[in-house]
Amino acid sequence: MSRRLECPLCGNTEEFSLAIHLRTDHSVEPGAFRRQFPELPIHGDAFAGFVESRGVRRVGEVLHFNVDVAGATMSARYGVDHPLIPDSDPSFVWTDACRDVAEAIEHDERVFVYGPSGTGKSSLVRQIAALTGRPVRRVSLNGETSVSDFIGHWTVNEQRQTVFVRGILPQAMIEGHILQLDEIDAMQPEIGFTLQQVLEPGGRLLLTDTGEEIAPHGDFRLVATANTLGFGSDSGLYASGTHVLNFSWLDRWDVVVHVDYLPQNEEVGLLRARHSSLQKNLLISLVRAAGDLRRAHAEEQLTTTITTRRLLALCARLARGNEFPRALQTTILNKVPPEDRKVIAETFDHHVGPTGK
Repeated sequence: MSRRLECPLCGNTEEFSLAIHLRTDHSVEPGAFRRQFPELPIHGDAFAGFVESRGVRRVGEVLHFNVDVAGATMSARYGVDHPLIPDSDPSFVWTDACRDVAEAIEHDERVFVYGPSGTGKSSLVRQIAALTGRPVRRVSLNGETSVSDFIGHWTVNEQRQTVFVRGILPQAMIEGHILQLDEIDAMQPEIGFTLQQVLEPGGRLLLTDTGEEIAPHGDFRLVATANTLGFGSDSGLYASGTHVLNFSWLDRWDVVVHVDYLPQNEEVGLLRARHSSLQKNLLISLVRAAGDLRRAHAEEQLTTTITTRRLLALCARLARGNEFPRALQTTILNKVPPEDRKVIAETFDHHVGPTGK
């Protein structure tokens, strides 16, 4: 067992390092401590081993260290506080697709993530950012986001001066955020053409209104999520509002990752982690029913499907004491076309029973 370090200023002991204790409790920087107590160590043997194994290094004023994210080694920031850094979700399920996205973000590859609704595509990006201490600027390109919102626009400030306000894209590029573009298969064509220059390796953005050329910060990353791959909606679920994307534009994305529904045991684990008060056998039955309905949709027997998001909503109602028929009606049956309701209700009845017990 390594010897604990004792602070000569107060007698407090630490196992790894006195640095945080000195800064927090005494407002003393390690350099000043070394000058006053040159014979005393600040870091213990265990800390030295951690520094070596995690590849700890200082980048500017920030400490970086290596962290495993779904099998991919990423550089994380230590002690960084930013309002756009997402909160960590311990119930999130890490898959091989997560590893591909994590590797792309680490190595500055433009990554396009697609798959069915409710499979956690957007959550995946946020959880990677939470583990690595990266701020995420998220925008939905559902047709409501205009070019002026995305690139910038002229306005009059409080001093009645005409000024140019940078939009979402140049702000993220300058500040070094992960820019998460949700529903990119529904974006306005003008936004897609603007993104082309940024999708190039080291791509810069020319603001034509001002003539300013924006160079990307070293930490800037670009991630897109969509329900389709940009070739149209084969299932018909996402035909409304989505567009067929230009092949040349799609080809500029370095990595394309497909995110599908979780395997049965992992989906049960997710529901159980979020709603531990529900019986495991009930959760297994819910997931089996959803699996049957997803297969029926794939075989074109249904016009809609059951997403993980819908199962989570159903479990939330059940955990609050709702009767099963009422919870099923409000979270699933009321969302589907009339022609699908009977089949979906019968499938859940077959697996779960009419009372859900």
